[in-house]
Amino acid sequence: MKFFLNKKFLSILISLIFLGFIVSQVDMEKTVRSFGLMNPLFILPIIPLYLSSFILRALRWQVFLHKHDLKFNSLLSSIFIGFSLNCVLPARAGEIYRAYFFSKKENLSKTKVFTSVILERIFDGFTLFLILAAAIYVICPGEMFSKIAFSAGIVFLSGFTFMLALAKVQKTGNKRKAIKTFLCKIFDFLPEKFKKSMENIIDGAFLMLHSFLDGLATMDSWWLLAKTVFYSFLVWFIEGSFILLVIKSFGIEISFTGALLVLAVTAFSSLIPAGPAGIGPYQCGYMLALGVFGIESELGFAVSIINQLLSIILVLLAGSFFVWKEHLKLDEIKQNIHEKHESAGGLG
Repeated sequence: MKFFLNKKFLSILISLIFLGFIVSQVDMEKTVRSFGLMNPLFILPIIPLYLSSFILRALRWQVFLHKHDLKFNSLLSSIFIGFSLNCVLPARAGEIYRAYFFSKKENLSKTKVFTSVILERIFDGFTLFLILAAAIYVICPGEMFSKIAFSAGIVFLSGFTFMLALAKVQKTGNKRKAIKTFLCKIFDFLPEKFKKSMENIIDGAFLMLHSFLDGLATMDSWWLLAKTVFYSFLVWFIEGSFILLVIKSFGIEISFTGALLVLAVTAFSSLIPAGPAGIGPYQCGYMLALGVFGIESELGFAVSIINQLLSIILVLLAGSFFVWKEHLKLDEIKQNIHEKHESAGGLG
């Protein structure tokens, strides 16, 4: 509990530092006036467009889980609940609850479900890296953005390659069984009671390993890989269209490629372990990207606030609906999240 609270305090502090820096750099009176430039009619197409991306996320998650008999409604509700918790909790704690809630609901291995969530993040990062690299090539916004793309490329390409290599290990079931038998024999000299305890520990560890490797099955199929890449690009193109409409609602002329640049930069800036919804770094990334097109900081700050506010409101409304539908209690959710942060194991 103490570790979780310290982490929560640190993430909120990071958000406050970023927001403090922004406020010190902009004319707040001019920022407030910028809100008046928004055309509210743009909200009408924005709502269904943004929510449709979650349908694609659910379809992609089903591919990651590599199970065809999963209920689509269960996938969608878990995603919305997890994303809504990300809006109110720091360090993307909603992802942890999403994995535990769905594994319990569908009676699946917690390790396998959590592995699928990790794969989602890697595919999202890899897709955004490609989008950012393409946008930089077209727009040529400067050295800073190239450094962001280079750093992201190293992280997510390495992660993608590592998971792809691990996926090949899942085929070596007989070797894993032999290693497990060998490890158990090492403790033959121990008294029966202690020997049994060590065997239980080894069994638990290999059960987790099996579930983890089973969760990587998607990476071992070119067809499933192609489907996940296709869904990933669709998800982020819709997110880019969402950002495009928000920016245009302020009367700003920007291309779709420009909106994709804003999307990628804000997404990577949100990886900074800040407070709920990545507030602070999100605004900095947004303003930085819009600055490439000569947009003043005050206007960029106003657009970033509306963009994030719209996404938060829509996700919270959908998430609240599914929390009500699933008869979940907020106190129970908070307790579960605390337990998962404190727990060192229990993923089997």
